[in-house]
Amino acid sequence: MTVEQKRIAVIGNNKISTSYAFAMMNRQLNVEVCLIADKKVQSLKDMAYGAYFRPKMGLTSGGFAECRNATMIIFAHDPFLDAENTQQASSIVRRFVNRWMETGFQGICLVATPQSEVVAHWIMKFSGLASEKIIALGTMLDTAFLQSELGRYFQVNAKNVHAYMIGSTLKNGVPAWSRAFIGGRPILSYIMDDPDHYSFEKLEPIVKQMQELPNEPLGEGRLFDCSIALALVELTRIILEDEGMILTVGVHVQDKFGMTSGFISVPAVIAASGVKRIVPLTLSDSEQKQLAVAVKSIQNAVQAGLPNERGTKHGI
Repeated sequence: MTVEQKRIAVIGNNKISTSYAFAMMNRQLNVEVCLIADKKVQSLKDMAYGAYFRPKMGLTSGGFAECRNATMIIFAHDPFLDAENTQQASSIVRRFVNRWMETGFQGICLVATPQSEVVAHWIMKFSGLASEKIIALGTMLDTAFLQSELGRYFQVNAKNVHAYMIGSTLKNGVPAWSRAFIGGRPILSYIMDDPDHYSFEKLEPIVKQMQELPNEPLGEGRLFDCSIALALVELTRIILEDEGMILTVGVHVQDKFGMTSGFISVPAVIAASGVKRIVPLTLSDSEQKQLAVAVKSIQNAVQAGLPNERGTKHGI
């Protein structure tokens, strides 16, 4: 019996969207990726010829009407690129949301933009979609970076590292050291038992390096487009295959982590329905203070884009 292809609509004519389509093609998932763009996507013909070698995935382009039966929307358009201020950026997001919601879309929305937690909050308000159906890429890539660097530092495979970057990306990212483990053993115990080899002072450059990564718009030549695309592909696969995996992504929380109501990057179980549940974290006093800074920054950015909004009603 032939399994029907699921459609994924990708919004954003930039390198992330095309890198995502190419990576999906190589992953050979049984899906149709449709690039939504007002102008011709130059690289589409190139990938279409290459699809001869990877025939399982369908690749098309079209208008917003293609969102109607989509299982998932990947929102990769950078609303801050041409906006003069945050309110203008939120207006750009609203226009996109209105266009895809007019089609009757009721799937899952993945957000891969700068300040993805902020944009995810705007999308929830403008669309009326259930909060569990909106997932920001958030600190998923930051967590992968942290685990990779800790693997090098402790000389183990990164897959044996369990550590989270939470909060938001770059300068607002918070390493949850109190909840970090190497092979089931807390990192704190490594430091306490062998202070000559391990210390927080030696770990600090890892975090500093992450905070200093370029925070550029999603234009041509931007660093990390490919790694962002690969993270998106993995997030897509986990949802399509209903894996129920714990990821640090931007999810909506209510009265948790110091957030009254909004999106923040924390560990959550991700499955076919979207956000299945949020994983509780007991943080140190220092980590809670750092997280409070991230929460305030997110909330300020959200409100700067919605100066005339009142209350928490969706779909306004």
